[in-house]
Amino acid sequence: MIRPENFRQAGDTHLQRLQRFLDALGGGTDGELDADYVIPSQLVLSGKSNFRLRGNGHRIRVADGAPTGWGGSALYIVQCNDFEISDLHCDGNRESRIPAEDPAHVIVVDKCHRWLFRNVHVVNGTCDGFLVYAGTDGNGTGPGGAVSTLDFPSRWKLKDCTALNNFRQGLSIIEGVDASIEGGRYGLTHGLWDTGNGPCAGIILEPDDVPSRPANRIRNIRLQNILFDGNQGAGLAITRVNGVRNIEVVDCIFDANKKAAIESFGDEIAILRPTVRNWTNEPYSSRASAPPKRGAIDIGYLAGPTSIADPKFELIDNGASDHHPCIYVHGAAAAGIAISGIRSDGSASFICGAHAPRVQVSHSVVDLRSSVRPDAFVFLGDHAVFEHMMLLGVYERAAYFGGKAPQIKENKFYVRISRPTTHIVGAWDAIAPELRGNLVEFEQPVASKAFSVGQDATVVDNKIVNSLSDRLFDFSGPPRASTGNSRAVRRARESPSAQAP
Repeated sequence: MIRPENFRQAGDTHLQRLQRFLDALGGGTDGELDADYVIPSQLVLSGKSNFRLRGNGHRIRVADGAPTGWGGSALYIVQCNDFEISDLHCDGNRESRIPAEDPAHVIVVDKCHRWLFRNVHVVNGTCDGFLVYAGTDGNGTGPGGAVSTLDFPSRWKLKDCTALNNFRQGLSIIEGVDASIEGGRYGLTHGLWDTGNGPCAGIILEPDDVPSRPANRIRNIRLQNILFDGNQGAGLAITRVNGVRNIEVVDCIFDANKKAAIESFGDEIAILRPTVRNWTNEPYSSRASAPPKRGAIDIGYLAGPTSIADPKFELIDNGASDHHPCIYVHGAAAAGIAISGIRSDGSASFICGAHAPRVQVSHSVVDLRSSVRPDAFVFLGDHAVFEHMMLLGVYERAAYFGGKAPQIKENKFYVRISRPTTHIVGAWDAIAPELRGNLVEFEQPVASKAFSVGQDATVVDNKIVNSLSDRLFDFSGPPRASTGNSRAVRRARESPSAQAP
């Protein structure tokens, strides 16, 4: 086990001593830091394999006034394989340098394979905290130095690492395959959105827009048990530049991220059990020309196949407008996006705005007892599916359906506030809607309607409780079928949550 002290020479600087120390690693030789260090420019680990570097909790900080740009990182690791770095802190010192969108990322990993960072922390970056990539054209292993598939960092892992208070991103993955990010915290990224385009995300998966490079340069990435908090942009941003696919996001917490919890445009994306907290309709940038803020989970333009399972929303303030739902699905996203298991603590009003075709929303219990606006769900795409949903404490209209042939089946709507002129389910503008086996129950007997129904409809076995209206259904034209529908009157309910599903 070697240490920087072993490489001290008379009159040397911290940078010189540390560089000699790093040059001696590899080939089975491990090293550990023995003190904190301040350096004027970056350290380089190049062409090393089979080593461990232990930080022992020590910090490497870039000096006050150190230039940014190329060479402005704390640590640059290039073409190294089969290594582990642990318990290290690197500080980009943005308070005493000039933040800029340039290559001065705190730690850069370039064309490295089979590596592990454990408990590594990057803070105060003048650009990104971590950057993982395959280098630049001219330095790759392809013809003429082009970046090739062999250059994509592969089989790597970040375990319990953190990236805080960086200027552009906490972690940028430009290329990377067969990797995992487990545990840790990626937060407090801020600054670039106020001077230009961010995205100021905790983590972003975004290849450079170079179509000549191989496609699908980011794939097979798993992110699990991560805290994304206080980022000016999204907690997690997944782009589709040149192909980003097969990304799994599991059991992550998104707390007080200003633009979104998750923005996703990738292909084959699975978002499992996310918890979204403290998301509001407030602006995320001081720039009037910044792109619009949409949903807490934003499935964007040309997003590919995506599933969202068991999302939980807590302490949400999406306002009293028809903007900023908890889940937004762009009209040009892939058909068939599936959303299930939605849970809310009752704070949110607008749960889902789904505009792509064949969006499926199902098997959820959604608390709306503090909602302040109608239309918790809005579907504008054709062939929407809304089934096995329980909505507690509905405020006026629960859901609106446009487009062709929506299926609205086996849902239960418990209505807290209603108006005689407002239908609980609005499908008036839909063509050939199917409403089957739904229950609408008002908390107390009221003269309110249940359904507005578009032309050529199928309306079968729906039940309405506690409506005194003489017209429970409004049809825009003769239905294809209307049978088995019924009404009943019960005493006022003590609590809609007492109703069994």
